Amino acid sequence: MELEITWKRAARIWWSYLWRNIIAIIGAVIIGAIIGGVLGFILGMLGTSTDIIKLIVQPIGFLIGLGISIIPLKLILGKNFGEFRLVLMSTSEESNT
Repeated sequence: MELEITWKRAARIWWSYLWRNIIAIIGAVIIGAIIGGVLGFILGMLGTSTDIIKLIVQPIGFLIGLGISIIPLKLILGKNFGEFRLVLMSTSEESNT
């Protein structure tokens, strides 16, 4: 049975996503800092200028953050919120996976 979309229900889903996303962002920052630090150190030892190091490391950090950003959404899909559960439903008779 489909439930009405209310502000209370939306807020519960939003909060569930938000705190997981904050943890994912912190994780992405830590992973990005480690990878960027190691890569920056190696490139610095090779004599690469700081501008070139930034040009290489910043897109890598962006891609790490982008890749990790799907994790919080995946974690709340199928989650039981008490009176409702967040699920994906097919719009057709045939189920496409």
